[in-house]
Amino acid sequence: MALTTDIRDKDQIRTYNRADSIVFLKTKEAFGGLSNMAGGFPLCVNGIHIRTSEALYQVCRFPHLPEVQRLIIEQRSPMTAKMKSRKYHQDSRTDWDWVRVKIMRWCLRVKLIQNWDAFSKLLLQTGDQPIVEQSRKDDFWGAKPVDKQTLVGVNALGRLLMGLREEVKTEGQEAFLQVEPLDILDFSLNGRPIEPITAPDRRAVALNAELSESLSYPVQPSLFDPSVVKEPSPPEYATEISKNTGIANFEPYSAYKNSGEEWIGEIPLHWDMLPNRAIFNEVGEQDYPQEQMLSVTIAEGVIRQEALLQDSSKKDSSKLDRSSYKLVQPGDIAYNKMRAWQGAVGMSEYRGIVSPAYVVQRPRQETNSRYLHYLLRTPAFAKEAERWSYGIVSDMWSLRPEHFKMIYTCVPPLPEQTAIVEYLDQATAEIDEAIEKKQRLIELLKEQKQTIIAETVTKGLNPNVPMRDSGVEWLGEVPTHWEMRRLKFCVQLTDQKMKADQEKSLPYVGLENIQSWTGKLLPLDPNVVPTGVANHFEKEMTLFGKLRPYLAKACNPDFEGLCSTELLVFKSIAFDRRLLLYLLLTDGFIKAIDSSTYGAKMPRANWDFIGNSIVPVPPLEEQKKIAAFLDQTSAHIDEAIEKKQRLIELLKELKPITIAEAVTGKIKV
Repeated sequence: MALTTDIRDKDQIRTYNRADSIVFLKTKEAFGGLSNMAGGFPLCVNGIHIRTSEALYQVCRFPHLPEVQRLIIEQRSPMTAKMKSRKYHQDSRTDWDWVRVKIMRWCLRVKLIQNWDAFSKLLLQTGDQPIVEQSRKDDFWGAKPVDKQTLVGVNALGRLLMGLREEVKTEGQEAFLQVEPLDILDFSLNGRPIEPITAPDRRAVALNAELSESLSYPVQPSLFDPSVVKEPSPPEYATEISKNTGIANFEPYSAYKNSGEEWIGEIPLHWDMLPNRAIFNEVGEQDYPQEQMLSVTIAEGVIRQEALLQDSSKKDSSKLDRSSYKLVQPGDIAYNKMRAWQGAVGMSEYRGIVSPAYVVQRPRQETNSRYLHYLLRTPAFAKEAERWSYGIVSDMWSLRPEHFKMIYTCVPPLPEQTAIVEYLDQATAEIDEAIEKKQRLIELLKEQKQTIIAETVTKGLNPNVPMRDSGVEWLGEVPTHWEMRRLKFCVQLTDQKMKADQEKSLPYVGLENIQSWTGKLLPLDPNVVPTGVANHFEKEMTLFGKLRPYLAKACNPDFEGLCSTELLVFKSIAFDRRLLLYLLLTDGFIKAIDSSTYGAKMPRANWDFIGNSIVPVPPLEEQKKIAAFLDQTSAHIDEAIEKKQRLIELLKELKPITIAEAVTGKIKV
């Protein structure tokens, strides 16, 4: 019998034995990827990137409300997408109950066709066993446990997955080359009818596989055209942290209510909303000048001031009169009145004193200070603090204690506060660790790139070629058939000066427009109009920074323009232009040039020293091969670095989202 939408139909109810079934509840479990809440299966419909099948399913409720569809798609977790959808359920398409099973089946097929390798493998791993989604409250899409071994329900999702599994077994991938849109009224996304979904280009997948084999790091398969997908999907970073930290692994509370405060939103039904005057007691104990100095920072909250003094720009306050400074006890919440709206608030882990300009609030016994620390450091509270702050200009805005007391805050029962804190302590620590690992890996990749460039520029591509001593310390041995010349005989230095303000039609390159060590030219600002004298360069010339040469700023512009006089302009005579750039960015060459600089505050290298530097010159054809090899190798490493940098940014975004979702009750930890 076909699935219906009426869970009261006894013919649709099924009973499952847990021991004989593949049962999934949380996405972190072995078969959690079968869940609509699972990350790792990004989708693309009508060129729009959608993170999970749950978000796609919820979007299909509202073909007549494109703005609601966009709101759902914007959510970074499937749980928040589901919760955003819930607010508009009364506006669902009128035939929703009749078409929702069809839509779910279509969503699963889209998930399969666009994630064939991972999802088909997961389906086949279930063998011939029943697939059951366990649910505590939904016995239509899942089945509810009635005892330790038995689950009862319609299990609509599990049955759809079993049907899909059979198609995969019997028909293979050839049956999933395209998913047609459903033949139902108004099946649309963002105001456009949903188009057929085609499988990813197998040639692109094969190319990625081939590329992965040639590198020491994996290449992320690309399902969609890069022009459509502007950022990697959450699964790329979800695997970098413990499976227990992902907010998609948590369900919402069973019932919610309106908190009455925009910055909080909905809260669990049993949570309280209290004014801060009922949560805190302001304290102002003074005359403790012997205690250590503390500061309240935007980045970290309350820290020892000695950490700030490591920054030479900070003034030593050890000689100040501290008698009026306020005592802070461990567990107290302190905030900077002038910077609370920027996030300068937090719980102190130390006993110490703070400036009289700070406010010290002591939480009452029925609250967990670390819970309040997490809550008050959310961007949402910073916005609320801004709303209550007063002043003529932003630099003068002040959150006075009497106004802080009037702000309403959500307060869960104390055991839940403790559970939230334990979860967030672990989750944020693991996110921070993942970021640190990525940053270390980026540094290693940069070192690897420099090593490859140095070895190739000075030794060539053939490891068996005869070698001889170059006579230059940083070069060591070089191939016997290479020439050794002074740089000034390999390039022509051009020194054509122009008045920058008279050549406004030419683009201007400053030192700030060149990325250190990479040879990359950063985007130029067309609105920047330099004054004074500038160097003129023609297309196919090379620029090299003589100011602070340790920054390793050099590039090969592919246009005519003007540049800072702190950049030397070369025209290559004996070098392939690409190889010349790699040579100029070699660590040994940069260090040799840097050793010759003059001037303490603004060290510069002069052309006489640079031009007289001895460099290796391979035959021109060999230069081209070396340059081509380095172009390809550098591109691969740069791609890996950019991916790690994107992951770091995504992890940094994940951290405040995770905190906000937990402390305001959007997820139940």
